Order: sequence, then structure tokens, then C-alpha cells
Amino acid sequence: MGSCDARHRRVLVLVRHGESRYNAEQIFTGLLDVDLSARGHAQIAAAARLMADAGLRPRLVLTSPLLRAVRTAEGIRAALCPEAPLRESWRLAERDYGCLTGVSKRECRERWGDEAFFTWRRTLEGRPPAATAAQRASWRGLDGAGLGPLVPGGSESLADVVERVRPLWGRLLPSLVAGEGPIAVVAHGNSLRALVLLACGLGADEVERLNIPAAQPLVLEFDGRGEPLERVGHYLDPRTAEVEAGRVADEGGT
Repeated sequence: MGSCDARHRRVLVLVRHGESRYNAEQIFTGLLDVDLSARGHAQIAAAARLMADAGLRPRLVLTSPLLRAVRTAEGIRAALCPEAPLRESWRLAERDYGCLTGVSKRECRERWGDEAFFTWRRTLEGRPPAATAAQRASWRGLDGAGLGPLVPGGSESLADVVERVRPLWGRLLPSLVAGEGPIAVVAHGNSLRALVLLACGLGADEVERLNIPAAQPLVLEFDGRGEPLERVGHYLDPRTAEVEAGRVADEGGT
């Protein structure tokens, strides 16, 4: 594994997985275990190049157990740090979208209206209704493997995701303060929003506006007390990240 200079040892690199097949079709994926699209596979190599150019070769890679995140994490690890441990955590799984799981964003707006769409999609406390038994029976690509105590279809708010991510952040921060980074976390739009909220102390209005684009490495750096050096970190390719975040916002947000 390549060396990393001292200034990177309190660095956390967040990477949302590459585009999935359902992302491409604008379908609420949640805990459905769908694979990457062709574009998503290509995005892994681009993310790894950005990290390599910045000298960010992780000493540890953490990932969600869902396939789209695991494939992204494996690709980044293979390109940058093949000797680094790769660990999965159910706490990093995507948010459970309840009755929205497997539903297109357009259908959601048509059935429930723009206000419900915004509340369920973007706000900290908004929680979609639970899935019905018929919906659960229709799902494909969902066996619950690696999801710990999560029961797919029960539904979560972003605040719920924050609480399940909190213990993981509590274990990560001391490692970063001790200079054991860089650490890479490969996960999903909502579990990464939750992690940024915890790491940077974001308020509800700030996290509501936060859109994290696919495969754009977001760098959070900390001082010796564990305080972030920037409000929400910085992207390694800020111009592309801004464009892609705008696309996410146009679709209704992460």
C-alpha cells in the first residue's frame, strides 16, 4: 500500500457508490440490492483517479453491505490500497424507504403530491409510510443479508439513519484524531448525509440542502480535537461535483 503524508492522517473520504441501475431509472432503491449501471462501473475508476492524484490512499475502507456500495468499495480498494482492510457495516446501508421502495420518483409525486415527496425525501424527520405486505412480496433483489436488525419495508426518516450511523461515527472519530487515516467510507446518499451531519454538526436546514452525487469523493479533514476544518468538507473535483449535485437536486434530492 502506498504511503500517505502526515496531513492526510486525519482525513475521512466519503464516496457515494457509482450509479446503480435504479438510479439511472429514477426509482427509489432503498434496501433493494441492485447492481451498478455501466456508467456506475466507469465512475469507480474516475473516483479512484481523483483520490490517487490527491495522495489519498486509504488505510481502511468501510462500506455498506449492499452490492452497489461493495462493488464501488472493492474497485477503489483494488486501485488504491489492495492491502487495506475492507469492512462492511449494516449501519451504512441506505435508508429504508418503506412504501416508496421500488417506486419511480414520478409515480411518487403523482400518487402522493409534491409536498409529501419533499417531506419524505429531503427533511430530517419525514418518514414515508411502511410498505404493504403486497409490496414486500413484489420486491426482487432483497434478502436482508448483512442488514443486521433492519427490517426492509418498515421505513426510516433521515433522523433514524443518523441514529443508526451515530455509533459508527463514535468509533471512527478517535481513529481519525489518532492519525490513523485516511479512512474511506463508501455508502449511499442518505447514510453519507447522516455521517456528514454528525461529523460537521449540520443543522436540519443544512442537511436538507445537502445532495451528495455518485462517485464524487468528498473529503472531510479534522484537527487534533476532532473538529472539522471545513463546514462540509470539499470535493476533489468541485466543478463536476457541483454539476452532478445539481442533477440530484433536480430529481428531488438524495
